[in-house]
Amino acid sequence: MKRQVYTLFIATALVTMATGCYKQLLPDEKEHFSNNANFDGDTYQANFGRTNVFYGKFNADNSTQPLTFEMQNIARPDGTPATELLEEVNTWQWKEYYSGTEKTVAEIEAKRFQVKRPVLDMRSTSGDLVFWATDSSKIKQGIYTFDILVKNKGGQKTFQKRKLDLRRPRPYEPYEFDDITGLQKKESNGNLVYNHPTLIGVQDMQNNTINNDQVNVYFVKTGTAKNTLTFKFFDKDSLPIKMSNFNVTKWDSLRYYSNTIGTNVYFGFNRKFSQDSVTVTWDVTSPYPVLADVGINEKASIFFTYERVSYGTRQQGGIGYGFAVFEPGSWDVVFKFKVNPKFTND
Repeated sequence: MKRQVYTLFIATALVTMATGCYKQLLPDEKEHFSNNANFDGDTYQANFGRTNVFYGKFNADNSTQPLTFEMQNIARPDGTPATELLEEVNTWQWKEYYSGTEKTVAEIEAKRFQVKRPVLDMRSTSGDLVFWATDSSKIKQGIYTFDILVKNKGGQKTFQKRKLDLRRPRPYEPYEFDDITGLQKKESNGNLVYNHPTLIGVQDMQNNTINNDQVNVYFVKTGTAKNTLTFKFFDKDSLPIKMSNFNVTKWDSLRYYSNTIGTNVYFGFNRKFSQDSVTVTWDVTSPYPVLADVGINEKASIFFTYERVSYGTRQQGGIGYGFAVFEPGSWDVVFKFKVNPKFTND
C-alpha cells in the first residue's frame, strides 16, 4: 500500500514538473492593437457655461487593455496653437456618490470638491473627453481641432483632426434660441419657436380643452446671489394665477425621476410661497438637476395639479414641464396662457 502511494506521489510530481517546463516553452502573450479601433464620430459639440462630458466614444475592437489616450496639436479655427484650452479652471467633482436622498443643498454640496483641470480635458485611460464649464472671455466660439494618440504595448494610432465645435451658452433646456447665431429659432412656417408645457385636462372658461401650444414657458434670470427656481403663472391678460388654485398638488412630496441614478429625488429644498400666493420658490443646486451635466437627458420635471367640479363631475387638471438649468443664479420659470384657464366650479 505504501509503495502504491509513493508511486502515485512520484507520478504527480513528474506531471507537475512537465507542465511547468511546458509553460516556460510557450511564447509570451503579445499585446494587440486593432487596426479597426476607432472613435464614434470626429466632432464634439460643446456649449460654454456648462460641463460637457462625452462618454464611450472609443471602440477598442478587442485591443489589449489598458490603452492610453493623449491629446496633441490642439489648434484654433485659424490653425494657431490653442493654448487657452490647456489653461486650468476650477471644476466640481464628486468625492461621494449622489444618492438622491439628500435633504438640503448643503448636504449635496458636501459631496463635491473643487479641483483644477484643463478646460479641454481627456481622461488618459478611457478617451472620454470633458469640456469644463467656462465662459467666452478668453476662449472664442468656433471649431477647434486636435489629434488623439491611442496606444498600448502592441501598437498605436493617431486620430487626426478631431473637431471641438464650441457654441454659445445654452443656459437652460429646452432652449428656444440658436446656439450659433443667438437668434430665436423659427419653425418651418416662419413662426418663432416657444417652449410649451404638458397639459392634461386643462380647460378654458367655456370648458374647451386648452392645448399645449396655447401656453408658453419662459426662463428669466433675476439674480446671482443664490441658486433658486421660482414658478409663476399668468393668464392671457398677464394677471397672476395664484398657486392656491393648484389645490391637489402635493407640495411637501414633489419628486422627479432621475434617469442617471434610477430613482425619484426631491424636487428642491426650503420651499417658500409668496405672501400673495402668486409664486413658489425652491433652493436648488447648480446645475439643476444636480446631475444634468453628466447624465444623458437628465432633466427635472414638475406637475402642478388641481381639481374642480364641473356640473356634478369631479375633474382634475394638470400642467407639467421637464427642464434643466445650467447657468447658476436665481431663475423664474414663467407660464403664460394665451386663453384664460378655469379653476372654479361650474
